[in-house]
Amino acid sequence: MSAHKPYWSPKMGNLPILKSTEVVSVLRKLGFEEVRRRGSHIQFRHADGRGTTVPLHEGRDISPVLLRKIAQDIKLTIEELLQNR
Repeated sequence: MSAHKPYWSPKMGNLPILKSTEVVSVLRKLGFEEVRRRGSHIQFRHADGRGTTVPLHEGRDISPVLLRKIAQDIKLTIEELLQNR
């Protein structure tokens, strides 16, 4: 566990707050590619057809609700998504 990432466990219930750049990094690590950028939103697609959109709003974090939606879009559990941080 690195020093700059707060510890999180699925048993804790509360989700960590992530920056949009962190979410983009996780998606790229999982094999997603940027297919479109419109305004402050980036659309990602995987070779198997899964896809999602991530907002890149300066100074704003990805809410836990949106993080769950992104995980749902790419057919992963929130735990699986966060393990790839």
